Amino acid sequence: MVQDLVGDDRPAATVKVEPGDGEPAGSAGDAAARAADEADAAADGGAARAAGVAGVSSTELILWLHRGLSVAAVMGLVVGTRGFWQANAMSRPWLALVLTGAYLAMLVAAVIALCASRHRVLARLDVGVLVTALVIKMVAAWPGVSGAKDLTVDEGILMDAASRALARGGNPYTSSWPGIDPVLPTQLMDGRTVFDFGYPPLGVEIGAVFERLFPSMAGIVLVAWLAVFATAVFVFWVAPRPLRPIATLGVLGLGTLAGYADNAYPSIIALPFLCVALWGWPKIGRDGRLGRYGLVRAAALGAACSIHQLGWFLALFLVVGLVMLRLGELGLARTFTLLLRYGGTALAVFALSSLPFIVKSPHAWLTGVFEPLLQHAVPHGQGLMGITHYIIGGSAALDMYGHATIALLVALLAVFALHQRTLGPAVAVLPWTIFMVSTRSQDGYWLLTMPLWLVPLVTTTRADFADAFRIDLPKRKAVTAALFVPAVALFLIAVATPQPLDFEVRTPVVAGQNLPELTVRVTNSSADPVRPNFSVATGATIASFWTIKAGPATLPAGATETYTLVPKTKTFKIPAEGLTILRVVSDGPQTLSSVRLSG
Repeated sequence: MVQDLVGDDRPAATVKVEPGDGEPAGSAGDAAARAADEADAAADGGAARAAGVAGVSSTELILWLHRGLSVAAVMGLVVGTRGFWQANAMSRPWLALVLTGAYLAMLVAAVIALCASRHRVLARLDVGVLVTALVIKMVAAWPGVSGAKDLTVDEGILMDAASRALARGGNPYTSSWPGIDPVLPTQLMDGRTVFDFGYPPLGVEIGAVFERLFPSMAGIVLVAWLAVFATAVFVFWVAPRPLRPIATLGVLGLGTLAGYADNAYPSIIALPFLCVALWGWPKIGRDGRLGRYGLVRAAALGAACSIHQLGWFLALFLVVGLVMLRLGELGLARTFTLLLRYGGTALAVFALSSLPFIVKSPHAWLTGVFEPLLQHAVPHGQGLMGITHYIIGGSAALDMYGHATIALLVALLAVFALHQRTLGPAVAVLPWTIFMVSTRSQDGYWLLTMPLWLVPLVTTTRADFADAFRIDLPKRKAVTAALFVPAVALFLIAVATPQPLDFEVRTPVVAGQNLPELTVRVTNSSADPVRPNFSVATGATIASFWTIKAGPATLPAGATETYTLVPKTKTFKIPAEGLTILRVVSDGPQTLSSVRLSG
């Protein structure tokens, strides 16, 4: 019986893992794996063994790696599961019992994965592991979907409010929700806080439908979790059989996306559409026609761009990539026509989803859709901006970070075009690297897109980019390096420019004591007037601004004034341990200045 579960002891034969043309990668992998399982185990393996690694034949090596990926996928099921079990053991014990069954399934799956001797057995096991992972995440999703667990970040709270408003017939672009209380609100350099909806509408349109269908649930959270599940199933389906475990591990097993789905991040909802857009993308228009193959992918790209702005950056790289791939085959005129159809299809989907709001409130729609790109939010994130924010403490040239981001985007697009044959497989990673030099350089911008990395991996090969059009340039390496010079120069200007304000703190600040108000003498050492907005920060982020009780709204260049500041709350307690820093930001120009208060 055990032998039936893990297969017989015959070695597996060759398995082809590259995706086939015109079919999902899984189809090619399935056919190859079936052929491998049915091959004569006694066939002469001398040539394969000679090419093997450390005495292991190539066929045995592929099976070994497949088993390793299957085991890794099983191990990934453990991530976060104990926390889900503890959260449900007392309040919802039936859900905790489901997770107990999942633990048992993990142990059985581990035994089968370690002992399996055939790809067919591992393929069936991989399906079972995927189903187990889906069940675990469904248990994790239930508190948020049912409304028992509150959303805690402003992105999700605003998505929820906008979808509920739309379900009731309201317009999310003409609404505002100043009553929300997120853990970390988005503060702007001019002292305002973001309380309005700032994304393309398709995500909340889908959420509004679910709000109407399931009024007792948090519709937008349900949509986000369904998007995660759809992403996992899709990547699993398109992958060759030996690579399918990475879909379970990369999308569900690592636990990275659970918190984002619970908080209904709009980029999570865009994930399955972005996966479809990337699915075998180098084959689009290979015969000069967009066809159904390209039409589906273009429509998916348009849908993704209609949900979150991150899709816009990927669209730029896909367009540039397709130009370079098709230019050598089709010529300039036919390539232009093909890209016109591809881009036109994506834009049509985008326009269709936004049409009701364009007609009713064009200015509000336009402002909302571009808001995250144009608003000047306070510095935050894990990128290189931290040199200014956390190490130096300030800069009078924060605008240079924004300019450096644009320069880096242009440079990466140019380099992607010049080195398409080499960089083509990295299309799902390159767009997000620009946020390393932006003032809002949160790791979520690339963590949320990590599942996209898997799609080019399992549906494209390096051979797909071998015939990309090559621009012949002398000293290609020097030209490539020169493309990054503007971005580097702008970044260095931002880092090297000193902060505009100097401080003399007049109020004693004692760790562990209340601070009802703060008096500080401020000197503007820069050549520009500054409209300061003050915040007393006890962590890495500017969470709220203090009110100016006394002092001018604008501090002229070279002037010195005394400011009295009071917190928005009645009392503010300085932490007994750690740093407390006075952060001062301004807009037009964007500046940051800091002084340590305690710690």
